[in-house]
Amino acid sequence: MSTIVSNTTDIQGKRDRKESLVWEHFIKESLGSGHYSAKCYYCNHSWIRGKPEVLKSHLALYCTEVPLSIKTEYMEMIAVGSTASNRRQNTNANSLTEVNVVKKDKIDQALIRFFVCCGIPFSTVNHPYFVDFIQSLCFGYNPPKKDALSTTILNKEITLVMKNIQDELKYEENLTLGNIFRI
Repeated sequence: MSTIVSNTTDIQGKRDRKESLVWEHFIKESLGSGHYSAKCYYCNHSWIRGKPEVLKSHLALYCTEVPLSIKTEYMEMIAVGSTASNRRQNTNANSLTEVNVVKKDKIDQALIRFFVCCGIPFSTVNHPYFVDFIQSLCFGYNPPKKDALSTTILNKEITLVMKNIQDELKYEENLTLGNIFRI
């Protein structure tokens, strides 16, 4: 009998999970089991299965029709969000201290910059020799999977770069963009 009660509690706990506010900007249709398809109100882009992190990235970085205030709000959310806590790892996420999360975010940021700037394929991050190399440098760090590196972590870095550009240009006046040709 106690097993039935705990299973009911687990199911009820999943139902009581707070829905992400990002869904306010999407048409959603239930797929069952608490999953939804999504369609952007602004540009009509659709996903078979909408995931809040992907939808936030869409509004912040990819939707061309979203109002600037909403784009800015979601850019800020992504920029201050933790990539380490957003991705699933073999370690227990509840045991991560705030210092460890900050350290993982800094390593993730260095890792994505390394991959992008050196033109290294994201699939390399899953290679056993690469994982062994990374863990020999920092034993407690589990590198992200290819999908997390190429989406969540990359989107956060793009957002940080765009935010820095916005901050640099915020108070500038009379700017001229030009192209310098060298022969």
